[in-house]
Amino acid sequence: MSKYSIIKQIIDLWESFEEEAIEEHGLLNFSEWMADHLKEKPVIHAKKRSKQEFLPQTESDTFLDSLELNSRFQEYILRIARFEDFYIRKYLVNLPLNSRLEYLFLYTVDNLEKARKTDLINIHLVEYTTGMDTIRRLIRNNLLDELPDEQDRRAKLLVITNDGADILKVASKRIAEAHKMFLATISPNKWKKALAVLDEIHQIHSYVYLNHYDKPFAEVSNLMDSLKHISQ
Repeated sequence: MSKYSIIKQIIDLWESFEEEAIEEHGLLNFSEWMADHLKEKPVIHAKKRSKQEFLPQTESDTFLDSLELNSRFQEYILRIARFEDFYIRKYLVNLPLNSRLEYLFLYTVDNLEKARKTDLINIHLVEYTTGMDTIRRLIRNNLLDELPDEQDRRAKLLVITNDGADILKVASKRIAEAHKMFLATISPNKWKKALAVLDEIHQIHSYVYLNHYDKPFAEVSNLMDSLKHISQ
């Protein structure tokens, strides 16, 4: 084998090390991992096939491949969110919670102890009517209750009921199982690398959404141009 083939094997081994190793990805840990790995598999002729090679091509894949890269990136984010909602509904079956949003509202009120309706809506970035409908369902199902706001007599504060606390305990356990299932086939070393860019996207657009919600598209476009320097 040529020296370049050896270099390629080392690169392939490093990729496997990133996916499998729990410890810090330093050269010393890599060399120890590689020594153990080569004892078990002394000859490596080909790179491990990716999961995508084992999955059938679908019409959705063809559609996504036809998009420009930036459009495809955003479409992936939107589709992953839909998958999450789809699975969460399955894990909440037989509970008086019908959606991820209902769970999040219940969880947030419990975490804050008392919360204004507008706080819930702003925290979870939902349309006002959607948020209010969700709150009404939770109150109707005796999972949330309303108390007078001592600082603003015209407003009311949401608190979790005893029934709501019991349901939340069961739902939280199921949600944890759903989250574990969702990323079960993806190495933590892979999805953790995406956190930084997703956090950056979230921070910028949360600011725009919360502070410039009513602006027309032209003003939003100009605003984003002015914010470019933040991510450079």
